[in-house]
Amino acid sequence: MIAHSDLSPPADSSRQALSKGLRNNIFCQTQNNNNQGFTLIELLVVVIILGVLSAISLPQILQIIGRGREAEARSLMGAMNRAQQAYFYEYRTFAQSAAELEVPVGNEKYYIVFVNDTNDFTVGGLQGAKGRNNQNKGTRDHVAGVGYDPINRTYSTVVCRSIDPTTNYTITGLTSSDPTLGTGTVAAVTGGTNAQCVQSAGVETVEELK
Repeated sequence: MIAHSDLSPPADSSRQALSKGLRNNIFCQTQNNNNQGFTLIELLVVVIILGVLSAISLPQILQIIGRGREAEARSLMGAMNRAQQAYFYEYRTFAQSAAELEVPVGNEKYYIVFVNDTNDFTVGGLQGAKGRNNQNKGTRDHVAGVGYDPINRTYSTVVCRSIDPTTNYTITGLTSSDPTLGTGTVAAVTGGTNAQCVQSAGVETVEELK
């Protein structure tokens, strides 16, 4: 008589064989998965897409940053316009330097600010904010003017900025001659009896009060 245990293989051997087969199968699948990755073409496509997106968005980002920096010029031009009105009320003429206006200048980060050194009753009160590096900072030159109408006894003020990209937004004739006193030559804006931006000089009106 043959014993029952002699007719069937050992249970441990069957489980070991099955476990070994499963391990080998899993190992092969893991190796195959690890070998998968991006092809060179796929990587090139991703790089090209990123480059196109950067080229489109970078100029807009720089423009937004530059416009924020221009707040310095607009703020100072507005302050100088108001100071010119106060100066004229007291002296019946317009100041010829920032020192006369008692407007603190010289510590500006993006601009050199000064007053026209030939201002008088006829010329009006003219001032300018010249960008230190418009091309790299994304800024534009600003000028401002105050006029007085003796007949109606009213003031007019205006703030202008460059719109000419060919000159890196630099206004021709806007030159600082004495940074210590804040004097120089201001162009592209008139004072007289009616302050105006000289459109033909490549500027646009930012702020105007009549």
